[in-house]
Amino acid sequence: MMVETLRPGDHVCWTVGTDDEQLQVTSRYIRDGLARRHRIVYFTHAMMPQAVSAGLEASGVPVAAAVAAGQLRISSSTGGYLKSGGFDAAAMPAAWAAEQDAAREAGWSGLRAIGDMSWAASQLPGTEDLPAYEAQVNRVFAEGYAMALCLYDRRLFTPAELTGTISAHPCAKGADDGELWEPALRMRYTTDPYRLTLHGEIDAANRDAVAAMLATLAGESAAAGLPGEVDLSGVAVYDVSTATRLVHAREAGTIRLVGATPQLTKLIGLISATAGGLG
Repeated sequence: MMVETLRPGDHVCWTVGTDDEQLQVTSRYIRDGLARRHRIVYFTHAMMPQAVSAGLEASGVPVAAAVAAGQLRISSSTGGYLKSGGFDAAAMPAAWAAEQDAAREAGWSGLRAIGDMSWAASQLPGTEDLPAYEAQVNRVFAEGYAMALCLYDRRLFTPAELTGTISAHPCAKGADDGELWEPALRMRYTTDPYRLTLHGEIDAANRDAVAAMLATLAGESAAAGLPGEVDLSGVAVYDVSTATRLVHAREAGTIRLVGATPQLTKLIGLISATAGGLG
């Protein structure tokens, strides 16, 4: 299982090693989106939009028809991530939220984002804020209508440079992942009621994404004067760092935890006791 396993709500860091690999991934992702009546917005950087369109057409994607129907838009990064001349991490989540609202209003069943993140290797102003942006933008995609494919070229970034960016995504696809790959973690967020639902595995590879969503839940539910809830019933694997964050959020009185497995419940209890008998 590969890119077709992605669905609305997913936000994946997908690393590529060649131009052909990137074309294969994006063409499959776009074809799947067209079939599902999703609007697709693609911000390219390494190649001009015209070159991307030609490559997709050669791969069997009906680019011209999809563009004419308003279902597909291919733009350069200067029309998206680098609109202000540098990267404005604070503005981009709102921009994606606006894209989501426009797709809904136009009657599409979902929104698919594609970002060629090659620009982040150029040391432009604001690129240092990229990991924080990737963590914060989960708020948009976790609503379950939009999804995002963030393309990172392994030729441009070292593994160390990618570590923080990967951790800001709920899931990542690397060079060594085979055909059975599927997203490690899915997150869904609602405001009626205020609830964060986690399903899958939480570890060092996605803990920053989870931390950002826990903070969002705590802040938004508190501002509304309503309880916030974290549904852990779908969490099969977790790490101590995330369990500690859950304990801190619970003991601060900002959220409550539901559905934890007996093993996770025991770990949370041990962490609470170690912290001074809390909970």
